[in-house]
Amino acid sequence: MQEWITTSEAADRLGVKRGTLYSYVSRGVLTSRRMPGQAESLFDRAEVDSLAAAKHDGRRAGDRLLRFRAVSTRVSTISDDRLLLRGNDIADICATMDFAAAARFVLDVDLPVGCPDVDLSPLAAVPVERRIPLAVALIAAHDPLRADRTDAAARVLGVLPILAATVPEIDLSHPWTDLLATTLIDNGLAASTTAARVAASARAGVFDSLLAGYAALSGPLHGGAPASAYALVESVRAGVDMDRAMSDAVVDGRLPGFGHVIYGGDDPRAIVVLDKMRDDAPDSETLAAADAIISRAGRSVNVDLASAVVSLELGLGPRAGEVLFQYGRTVGMAAHVIEEYGEAPLRWRGSNTGQGRQA
Repeated sequence: MQEWITTSEAADRLGVKRGTLYSYVSRGVLTSRRMPGQAESLFDRAEVDSLAAAKHDGRRAGDRLLRFRAVSTRVSTISDDRLLLRGNDIADICATMDFAAAARFVLDVDLPVGCPDVDLSPLAAVPVERRIPLAVALIAAHDPLRADRTDAAARVLGVLPILAATVPEIDLSHPWTDLLATTLIDNGLAASTTAARVAASARAGVFDSLLAGYAALSGPLHGGAPASAYALVESVRAGVDMDRAMSDAVVDGRLPGFGHVIYGGDDPRAIVVLDKMRDDAPDSETLAAADAIISRAGRSVNVDLASAVVSLELGLGPRAGEVLFQYGRTVGMAAHVIEEYGEAPLRWRGSNTGQGRQA
């Protein structure tokens, strides 16, 4: 029996749309791979058949496995492949605000509050992608108001220049990096914002809550994803065979820079950034390599590819995308933390089916 089936066959067997299949892959429910010369992704037949056969309370197993608790938020909304921050389309925000203005808008605060003087010299000994989380950890450790939730938004606004100064290798004032950071401010209840909200639910201070978010962000499938996309674009730009480069880049069945668990089509954040770069640098070899990959992949592009193109074109290094992710998402996570402070405490709790004691 054939072990791998096409996207169309898998979708037919499960009775779902193609976009739903890719969301299953993103969440680890199904495995897919891409073969040279193959127009569609291939799916493991056994996994697809098992998922199609399993039933639970009259629902498909996929629905059961992917069921999440509904949590409302006013920070961002995603609908019909549009991202809205505080009710405003991300494209409109990027057209009218730089990162600093967008941060004030999302945090709903005008003036920053300074943070305590902290010795940040330990940052020199860690990689660039570890500096922002470490800086926030040091600020939290020396903050006499660590448990005080007063002026949380203004205090986060106050630390943004400090965080920017921890990564002098990355010019955060460049129009492309500023734009990318703005698009990365928030994207709904992602792993990082959810982790930050869980900490805030226990009434951790705003900086300690941010640390929980940075921990989730550090995973290779979240904030670390741009590095894999960077390697892909760099290989193609260097002349590596397209199919080989794409095959080598696959991580856990995912082609970095493509597909998204939320967006069925192209990620609107990627469109904003790539369109800006095409306007500014139409002859860029990096953009040409990215466009060739997009054409060959035949999939919807996500912001990780845009991040890779920015980092590679500006010579910022493979981990710059993760740093820009941390910097931009600091604002969104803080906004979620502050919103969570207005909810009932300790509301985030999973169900325990065993008999063990819960503290």
